[in-house]
Amino acid sequence: MKIKKLAVLIAAVMGVSAAPAFANVGDTATYKFDLPSTASFTPPYPVVAELTLTEIVGGVQFTLTPNWSSPGFADPADSTVNRLDFVYQGPASVTFAQPTIHGADIKTFAYESGQNMDSGYKSDSQHITIDWFPQNKAERFDGDFANSIWTISGTGVDLTDFTGTLAHPTSGKPDPIFGIISVDPYSLTNIHPTPSNWVSGITSPVPEPETYAMLLVGLGLVGFSLRRQKQN
Repeated sequence: MKIKKLAVLIAAVMGVSAAPAFANVGDTATYKFDLPSTASFTPPYPVVAELTLTEIVGGVQFTLTPNWSSPGFADPADSTVNRLDFVYQGPASVTFAQPTIHGADIKTFAYESGQNMDSGYKSDSQHITIDWFPQNKAERFDGDFANSIWTISGTGVDLTDFTGTLAHPTSGKPDPIFGIISVDPYSLTNIHPTPSNWVSGITSPVPEPETYAMLLVGLGLVGFSLRRQKQN
């Protein structure tokens, strides 16, 4: 009977630690684009760009920051960021916008429900694509800009819509991933790969402080129960 009670208690603790957390305003998640779009190269690779997601009222703000000092960007004035394609698992009705101060201008936003992503990747469900102006335009996303900022909002849109889904690539590609970034031109030296597409691997979201607190309380109860059994 005591073993049964202990098993129930452990299950309850595991349930608390595994329960999905809803995002609060100010919560963030960061993805690093540092994997080539083929798995046939040897790490480590330089971080090409970082995408930071921040929960705001009514949606999520995105900040894409290229690593212009990466060895691939030999000349930031001649290197550009062209396109970003990332997975999404939320309401189909979304609104895209750029705040007044937004860094590089974005040409087009697109919500897509098909499974075909850039560079031969397949999405679990929906995905979102963002295109900047091409390299022959004055508005192009080059080293003149430190970043590009935009928002995705709508009823029910939440930070967790961008952290709870995966993209499944075809054979021979990194798996799972969050998204793909396309840059042009991009040429690494020596033995490093020279693709124009780089992907970001997905990692488990870091639990909120209150989740840690509940987990510690639960583990404490488990330890207390084990000690009582030992004494008896």
